Amino acid sequence: MTLFPSTSHHKGMAKRSESVDVAKFGGTDNLGTVQMGGQTHEVANIEAQSTRKLEDDVGHGSAAIIRRFVYGMNPVAFKEHPPTKQELFNAHYKSIELTLWRDGMKVMPEIEPRLVLDTKKNQYYIFVGARPAKGHILRERPQTLAEIAHG
Repeated sequence: MTLFPSTSHHKGMAKRSESVDVAKFGGTDNLGTVQMGGQTHEVANIEAQSTRKLEDDVGHGSAAIIRRFVYGMNPVAFKEHPPTKQELFNAHYKSIELTLWRDGMKVMPEIEPRLVLDTKKNQYYIFVGARPAKGHILRERPQTLAEIAHG
């Protein structure tokens, strides 16, 4: 599945292989909400399968930031003309790029974006990999997968 729009600067990229949906390995469990730093955050447990162990992640290469963008669904419009994930992504790509640019980041085309539909909440989420733009620095220390998983 390639979510990058064909009209953008990603046009010349090689076709990506079909990605495996996380739901096939255990899926996600919504755990509710939590208050942190004066803001409400949704908490979920996500299970995935990997051939590598988290301890093998030594953290080389550049930092990757995963940003989530939340959009509301119009249930009537979705029933009349159910858009594809590609159409939804294309409709929001320019605004995602602009939002990242304002935050001093740019899209990482080597990280395939994800689009998740949540029909219970009438929302969909677009997850995009990003990196600091030239001349910008990360304010936080990047973490390896093992550090994230084990706290």
